[in-house]
Amino acid sequence: MYKDILYYNDIIDEIKSYDSKTAIYQIKQLYPDGNYKIKTVVVNLTQKNIKEIYDLYLKLQPKNLRNCIFTDDNKLISSSTISFNKSENTKDLPCNTNWEDKQKYDKIEAKLYEFILPVYKLKFPDEFIQK
Repeated sequence: MYKDILYYNDIIDEIKSYDSKTAIYQIKQLYPDGNYKIKTVVVNLTQKNIKEIYDLYLKLQPKNLRNCIFTDDNKLISSSTISFNKSENTKDLPCNTNWEDKQKYDKIEAKLYEFILPVYKLKFPDEFIQK
């Protein structure tokens, strides 16, 4: 389970999520009209892919599987979580506070995106065209 939430003025602006049980990667974005638009793609991670991500986690051992970014006045603007336990409430996970742990988490997240992005690019190629 993966979820990356971006906030703007305390409102959810964008959610990127992946659920390995359903194989759905989804991006939900808030548009100026106040409605959310959703893009969905099926990404079938193999057991080998999941094992690679989990093995990287075991190797790096970040303190937490949640990275957060706060403004100077301590408002949450970004929260990214990964969970290998479907029943875990990731909303309650503590944020990494140590820079080294944040970097370890980023490497695990990047590994997940190595598998997601090629499939996403096939369905939404226009998002990756240089303008």
